[in-house]
Amino acid sequence: MGRSLLVALLSAVFCATVCSENPQTPRVPLPTSKILIAPGQGRIGMLNSFPTTIALSPDGRYAALLNDGYGTGKSEGRQSVAILDLRSDKLADFPDRRFPKSAHHSLFLGLAFSSDAHQLYASVGSLTDATGAKKGDLGNGIAVYRLNKGKLKPERFIRIAPQQLARGKKVASGFGKVPAGSAIAYPAGLVVVRQAGEDHLLVANDLSDNVILLDPADGRVIRSFDLSTGDLVPSSFPYAVIASRDSRRAKSVALARSAGCTKSTNGRDRSSSPVQPRSRSHPPFSEVK
Repeated sequence: MGRSLLVALLSAVFCATVCSENPQTPRVPLPTSKILIAPGQGRIGMLNSFPTTIALSPDGRYAALLNDGYGTGKSEGRQSVAILDLRSDKLADFPDRRFPKSAHHSLFLGLAFSSDAHQLYASVGSLTDATGAKKGDLGNGIAVYRLNKGKLKPERFIRIAPQQLARGKKVASGFGKVPAGSAIAYPAGLVVVRQAGEDHLLVANDLSDNVILLDPADGRVIRSFDLSTGDLVPSSFPYAVIASRDSRRAKSVALARSAGCTKSTNGRDRSSSPVQPRSRSHPPFSEVK
């Protein structure tokens, strides 16, 4: 035991001596106040605060990174989306003026490219002003960005209204003020699906316990899938959704027990039924076929 401790101490002293004697040793300061010494192959790019999601463009040219923290000095406290050009290895950050520290809304988890890679969709959630009634507030919805030669610009905003609750459901206290019989959507994960040659969005609404199929061209909700599991909403908290390559089936990931709902290509639904968690090691899945 004593010999092992001695070897460990000597190794630490040797490492410290080598690093101090070689000022050329690469050092990368991390946001955690730690320093990364002599990184391996590749490059470490500095991002805005709290990057949560990475989306890859369909052509494989770009990777988009969603930064939904409190911002940094460089971003002037604003949230942002960063674009990494995978051909040139160029990383550029695009802080959004609509998301300062004082905003009553926030970028959340969802991020996805359109099928032609010209647009980027990001989910936006709000509790304090769910409908965007106050000047400067966006409310809940999808921020649409235009991507052109690696540069990102805000294009428009698709607002998602409070979601109608099923009969017998009611909103739990503390989840914002909305009209009776409805719940704040708070869109989370999203995915682009192709139907009849057009892009549609499947959006997991974290606080209304449903997934909606949305037409991004006009913001119309084509169909809604109830994933609630109890009388109170929210109860399942769906926060992510994935789709098969042929856009015929999708699964949503929930934080709690969830309900399954099926969807066919002809738009017909079958009734929902409870789905028990598959294991304790990961959240259960809800299926939307």
